[in-house]
Amino acid sequence: MIKYILMICAFMAPGAINAQAIDPLKEYRYCGEPKRKKDGDISRSQRVLSAFQKQYACPATGKTSGSCPGWAIDHVIPLACGGCDAIINLQWLPNDLKSKAVTGKDRFERTIYETNIECDFKNTKSQGDDK
Repeated sequence: MIKYILMICAFMAPGAINAQAIDPLKEYRYCGEPKRKKDGDISRSQRVLSAFQKQYACPATGKTSGSCPGWAIDHVIPLACGGCDAIINLQWLPNDLKSKAVTGKDRFERTIYETNIECDFKNTKSQGDDK
């Protein structure tokens, strides 16, 4: 079973974490309180986003840099809820799923996480940005 989990982790994030060194029972995508800019907005690392795209090319164009029409890089666990700004916590998500006014992932997360988990969405933007 552990060997199977390690194989899945190695496939999902090749190079991000040495599959032999990880604990399959530990959650690596939580980092705690996010870093903030002086204005209170959550600070995001362009370096991490670029590294993610180099490792996982744009689904629309196959390019490892530049824009990716119709797609956004999304944090699986929102930064506002303690998610890491790291490759292991990123995924490609179609824009229409990420930021739809009523059924988008960002709106869904705000509803679920605000009621069930201690999160700080008051300083995050709501217009299709990546928390």
